[in-house]
Amino acid sequence: MHHTSLKRYLIFAAAVMLLFMTACSSTTNNGNTGGKENTTDSQEAGNTGEKPAEADPLGKYETPIEVTTVRSLPPSIKFEKGDSIDNNIWYRSYEEELGIKLINKWSVPQTQFQQKMNVTIASGDIPDILTVTANELKRLVDADMVEDMTDVFEQYASDKTKQVINNDGGNGMKASTFEGKLLALPGVTFTGTGAQMLWIRQDWLKKLNLPEPKTMEDVYKIAEAFANQDPDGNNQKDTIGLGGINKDMNSLMGFFESFHAYPGRWVKDESGQLVSGDIQPGLKPALQKLQDMYKAGLIDSEFAVKDQAKAYELIAGNKTGMFYSGEGAVWWPLTDHYKKDKSDWKPYPLISFDDQPASTSGGIPVGNYYVVRKGFEHPEALVKLLNFAVEKQYGPEGRLDAYWYGGENKEINVSAFAAVIISDPLELINIHRGVQESVDAGKYVDNPIADVKHHYDLYQMWLSGKFADSNEEGQAWSSYKWAGPGGGMNVVSDYVKDNRYLVDEYTGPSTPTMTAKKSTLDKMKLESFTKIIMGQSDISEFDKFVADWKKFGGDAITAEVNEWYKAKQ
Repeated sequence: MHHTSLKRYLIFAAAVMLLFMTACSSTTNNGNTGGKENTTDSQEAGNTGEKPAEADPLGKYETPIEVTTVRSLPPSIKFEKGDSIDNNIWYRSYEEELGIKLINKWSVPQTQFQQKMNVTIASGDIPDILTVTANELKRLVDADMVEDMTDVFEQYASDKTKQVINNDGGNGMKASTFEGKLLALPGVTFTGTGAQMLWIRQDWLKKLNLPEPKTMEDVYKIAEAFANQDPDGNNQKDTIGLGGINKDMNSLMGFFESFHAYPGRWVKDESGQLVSGDIQPGLKPALQKLQDMYKAGLIDSEFAVKDQAKAYELIAGNKTGMFYSGEGAVWWPLTDHYKKDKSDWKPYPLISFDDQPASTSGGIPVGNYYVVRKGFEHPEALVKLLNFAVEKQYGPEGRLDAYWYGGENKEINVSAFAAVIISDPLELINIHRGVQESVDAGKYVDNPIADVKHHYDLYQMWLSGKFADSNEEGQAWSSYKWAGPGGGMNVVSDYVKDNRYLVDEYTGPSTPTMTAKKSTLDKMKLESFTKIIMGQSDISEFDKFVADWKKFGGDAITAEVNEWYKAKQ
């Protein structure tokens, strides 16, 4: 039995990665059928600024129109017998239900796609509908090669599509707007999946008679106890306080955020300017505290040479009882750990090191952008394809397995074949809220999101303590810790509700200096932070790093970022 939400989460992630490397549909003037919808929709009607009564978000063209596409084929892609990237349920449905015949102009293995895409854009002969990255979008906008979708989207987008695409607070739409014109549609995805929280073993807390943490001082005391008071009961000093730390330090993001520091993000300062989170003052006390913890043996002495999988071995090996991660930690590494050792973990929202509430951060939930070739006769076709995908997910008859899973064991990611697809940024949060509503009511409350009942049932199974086998028990425990009250998505939901989820303020492409200097600056940051934590440099190394960062490209990047930000206002 597969975990439905996790599987869909992974499917959407895979689909976004596929679309991130994919370009969609193009028709040459000679190849266009010139077909009309039964509602006489047209580009001219779409750009009048008035919504024609005939516009139908899912209306079928009386005479099918042809729209070509280009696609990337990852090594993992699989098809049902007889299907291909050119012929599958999504493409067949486009033609049958919308009258849009989607034709792949070319498709290549993923390893060849970027080169092929660069040649396509450089030639100026792009498809009618194209899936692009932020950098590619900027190139196309600068070359005046994409259609203004402002009025077309307003006229043809269904109410459900408008709701879903703006459920990220409108950040994706803002990132797709240039000088007041909507030049792309954002491929929005789930909000909050990277929101950081502190996972702590409850069985260790109870064994050592420790209270739940309320302050960062409490966190340090728990780390000391986990490292020094033999929580695993083997009469050896072989545990650490804070684990899961890898060489890239992304697993320390939650710790830094507890000090109001957001490395890797762009944040607003008091003057309204954007500043890099890599050089903010809050990092200095955070790094000093990590150095103190390293010297005291509270964190892994070998973190600097471990990738994430290796770092998580300390968790699976019962050698640590605390780590920072997102809500997805309940699936990896904790599900297997629970099934093996019955270890009980609980997520806590970030605890501030001072009297100001701690916030977590993330990028805008956009995996790609969809554009229409400037001059294409039917720009509304892109919006119709988007409406179709939204309806197949969130409409009255949405979530039909045929559009999501294929193969005898449902191992085929059918949603990856879709040319245009988005997911509701609030979907995962709303699953938790739906479960909470049912828990409060004492019975299942009907919810349009099918996964709500799935998780509520698993929640009840966990409370019952009755399981068919260890796999079912692990699944029930994981769902309880993910969607239930006090679970990971509960933490994320509260972050969003309390405005403690900060979105990266820079959503643009790589600036010229970023392209030339960012990798060097990132390497400099990692080396400096690692030396400080390991005690190879004292805390003054941070001040030197900030000065060098600014001198060797950081100031130039900051100026470019703020120039972009000013133009977006």
